[in-house]
Amino acid sequence: MAEPAVRLPMPVAYCDPAFRACLLGAIEEPELVSEFNRLYGATLGARTTAIEQMVDKATGMRGFAKFVHDSVYTRLSDEAIHSLRAGALAAAH
Repeated sequence: MAEPAVRLPMPVAYCDPAFRACLLGAIEEPELVSEFNRLYGATLGARTTAIEQMVDKATGMRGFAKFVHDSVYTRLSDEAIHSLRAGALAAAH
């Protein structure tokens, strides 16, 4: 049986290859981004003015990362965390 997978708190989670892989996967899910936008009044991925895009990139992505951390990353099974870490580390070599 595998060891329990540690899930790091924010902002330390940015150093975890499993969290980064989870975040990148979440960004590629239009339904998840759409629901985040609806729940938080954000406009991630929407076509807006250049200044709105800059503000959204700074604040919206930070909020999205916290959303993914709380709603996805911390709820993944230990197997999924180990798999994400192994995949990220293998890709780095």
